[in-house]
Amino acid sequence: MTDADPQYPSNRRHFLPFKAVYLQCLDENGAAIENAYASGFVVREADGLYLYTCWHVVTGYDKHLVRVGHQLPSRMSIRIKLQASESIGQGMETIGGAQEITLPLYDRSGGKFAPLWFQDEQDVPQGDLNAIGIRVPFWHDAVKLRLPETIRISDLQVIDQGNCLEHLVDPGDKVYLVGYPYGYSALGEGQPTPIVLTRFIAALRVADRQREIVLDGYGAPGMSGGPVFVDTARGLRLLGPYTGLIYPDHVIEQNEKITALGTCCDMTLCWQHSTAMGLRPVKPPETFE
Repeated sequence: MTDADPQYPSNRRHFLPFKAVYLQCLDENGAAIENAYASGFVVREADGLYLYTCWHVVTGYDKHLVRVGHQLPSRMSIRIKLQASESIGQGMETIGGAQEITLPLYDRSGGKFAPLWFQDEQDVPQGDLNAIGIRVPFWHDAVKLRLPETIRISDLQVIDQGNCLEHLVDPGDKVYLVGYPYGYSALGEGQPTPIVLTRFIAALRVADRQREIVLDGYGAPGMSGGPVFVDTARGLRLLGPYTGLIYPDHVIEQNEKITALGTCCDMTLCWQHSTAMGLRPVKPPETFE
């Protein structure tokens, strides 16, 4: 790998352990939901900081196989945990320890589930979810939530839009997956530190899925929503969130995981400023057709 562009010194491998946050989904009482942990990342956009993660993380539904059942969504808020940042003057700062912030996922004031996140403007009709104000995104298994201005976060923990990939990738490109497998932090709960996995792009498209890329290996549960970076000649560039795994032979998927492959949401079109495929506020329920 060549040196990163000096204009973006924080897009080097050394800083990858700062680039993912730990997420825990909470129920309506603020209690942690069992096994509802994930990863995410923070992007600096023109109007502020946003938390990015997967749509299936905030809703609990698989966008490729939605099964609603008889239960209303249980994930009402999301707890973000990351290392604390503190200014010590003269342009210097310290990063360490831990800080937490909880974001609501819905506005319940109207009697329905009004999502507070941003997602694809185009959706796949799903009557049961549409009836309560939730839409299934057509293109990307990805959402973003606006972070409050009061959060204290270092530039090293933020991904600038200038470090987001805006061009095509190729099979065989090296990528880095950053996240918290099973909620594991390398330095313990007191200092949230994700792990970094090296993968390679194995395929650029997946049958019956939009904007999804296949990786040659998977990440553990809990890594969904974590950032995937492409190794380029100008340093690391953000591709999108890790979305999960697929089995080449689905018949024996419960017994054989050697050939399981990972999947990543390709958000290169979202990162392009001139495109209409960026994430938008979710339409209110009365606009559903």
